Amino acid sequence: MSVAQRTTDDGVPTVAPVAHLRPDTQAGRALGRRATFNLLHATTLAACVALFLSIALRQLDLPGLYYDEALDLTPMLDILRGAPTPLLRGIGVTIGGHSYPVMLMDYMGSLNGYVTLPFMLVLGPGVAAARLSPILFSAVTIVLAYAIARVWFGPAAGLLTALLLAVNPSFIWFSRQGITVTSIMTVFSLGSWLLLDRWRRGLAPGLQPPHLMRYPRLILLAAGVLLGLGLWAKIIFLWWIALLGVMGGIWAVTRSRPVDAVAHLLRAAPWLILGFAIGAAPFLYFNLAGLALGQPPATLDLLFRSLFAPTQYGIDNRNLLANLDKRLQDFAVFLNGSYFWFLAPVPYGNVYAVPAFVASVVVGSALALKRPQSRKWATLIACITLYLPISAFTVSDLWATHFFLLFPLPQMVMAVAALWLGQAGVQIVLRAGDDRLKLVSSALAISLIALPLSRDVWVNQQYHEQLGLMGGSGRFSDAIYKLADYLDAQGIVEPVALDWGIEKNVRLLTADRVRPVEMFGFSPEPDDTFRQSAQQMLADPSRRYIVLWDQFAVYNRRLVFTQIAESMGRQVVETFIAHERSGLPVYVVLQAQ
Repeated sequence: MSVAQRTTDDGVPTVAPVAHLRPDTQAGRALGRRATFNLLHATTLAACVALFLSIALRQLDLPGLYYDEALDLTPMLDILRGAPTPLLRGIGVTIGGHSYPVMLMDYMGSLNGYVTLPFMLVLGPGVAAARLSPILFSAVTIVLAYAIARVWFGPAAGLLTALLLAVNPSFIWFSRQGITVTSIMTVFSLGSWLLLDRWRRGLAPGLQPPHLMRYPRLILLAAGVLLGLGLWAKIIFLWWIALLGVMGGIWAVTRSRPVDAVAHLLRAAPWLILGFAIGAAPFLYFNLAGLALGQPPATLDLLFRSLFAPTQYGIDNRNLLANLDKRLQDFAVFLNGSYFWFLAPVPYGNVYAVPAFVASVVVGSALALKRPQSRKWATLIACITLYLPISAFTVSDLWATHFFLLFPLPQMVMAVAALWLGQAGVQIVLRAGDDRLKLVSSALAISLIALPLSRDVWVNQQYHEQLGLMGGSGRFSDAIYKLADYLDAQGIVEPVALDWGIEKNVRLLTADRVRPVEMFGFSPEPDDTFRQSAQQMLADPSRRYIVLWDQFAVYNRRLVFTQIAESMGRQVVETFIAHERSGLPVYVVLQAQ
């Protein structure tokens, strides 16, 4: 006796016995086909990951290492040197007489620095370690995206989702450079989704292999740990936790016995909460330790202040309509990959991305009505729809980078819609539903996404070509390497950075042999503190100062600094200029003789 697969009305695979199959023939051939099927899918998935890596690893040092990329890695330099590590608000964990940071900012943990530390140990501090770490986690994300799409919508949907994700420009370039993105968050988001879905499937006795029922509490605990780690990584992970709440809510209310589903969720809650507390322990410790020191819990205080006052970047969360409009624009940029103005003179974008996504939502929703996975499809659409308004609330600014956490939901929507449309087309034209025609419907689905898919590949190629010519623009240019090499070669250990965007990346590129001292002040105009510090620094005539060229400056202090130096009888001269490939000056080294 062998088995034939079917599904419940929830789309959960189940099995039913099929008689009259001889074990030595049909069953053996079925096992052989299954092994071939699994090998084919594993090979195709590996090809998707390889495609992603072939694009993401090309010209790895370009554009130039940006300040934000090194932001969470410079504390790791102190750890490597055994030097005292700066602690946010003086709060850290002391082990063996050395204090380790737990938070980089009130809303961002030190996790990304710690997971990159092994790369720095093996490869040394620098651009390779900084970029290989997030690229590796994004490669894992592709595998996890395949796994969850396969569980929800079938193997073909998993492969198409992985393929669309592997070539998506936003996914590749945000992963590659990691600017304001902690790519390990998608490992936590999809990992927790997979674990919770496995727990859910384990609630249907007899419909799944027994091992799914074996360790339900451990599965819940592990999911909670991943959710806690995600929150520690960055506070925007709260949005993903909200999406999981949506998934759980839809699952509960659409069950034939919602009361039982709610009871299951209540029994699961303690184990999820315990795991969450374990994963988020550094985040919780930071806030509780601050409370013990007489400070308000820093992250909670930031959240509450952001409700009633503009953030440090000037975003007023009470302006709901304007912020939601900005979110919609950001979502379009996220879909078409046109965020990367610093890679090319004019940002490229996939003009088919937004229309393809909208068409997928409409067509998929129509086709989902008669399918057992209709509730799962509705869950995907609900999660994407909800993400827009909830992500309009921010403690910092509204950036397209915040949509990184939404991967791979848009790609899954496009993959599933194309597959369903392909299947519908095969059934209408060929009037057949035989399993042998699955390959035909899959081929048709690939043809449906071929245009946006090929355009994504084209966009990535254009960015790489422009990078090879330009090397990046301004603060994103490879001029930072020229500056770091000059300072290192000249033995200039502690130059003064008179602008933002210089200190962190120079430290990382020189393995802390050059440690610029920041002196500019986060204010539109230089204040008295800047003037006093400048006078003190100018007492040493050998000291060097670094500024950004006028058009790339963030806090342009050169004119005021020159005036202060001249009032002390000094003449400011340029000793070195690092240019971008276009010939424009970017970093200027000064000395007051």
